Amino acid sequence: MRTIKRTAQFKRDYKREKCRKHGINLDDILLKAVRYLVADITLPIHMRDHALIGN
Repeated sequence: MRTIKRTAQFKRDYKREKCRKHGINLDDILLKAVRYLVADITLPIHMRDHALIGN
């Protein structure tokens, strides 16, 4: 089991993202991801990093 430590950078980023377009769902999305990480469970495919496409 892992422990979660919120840094000052995370707090600033979270506050900024909360005011943006997808901020309404941010708490739900973040809570789900953190639960997976704390339990050392592999993240579902839709939550993993992905390759960026474009020029």
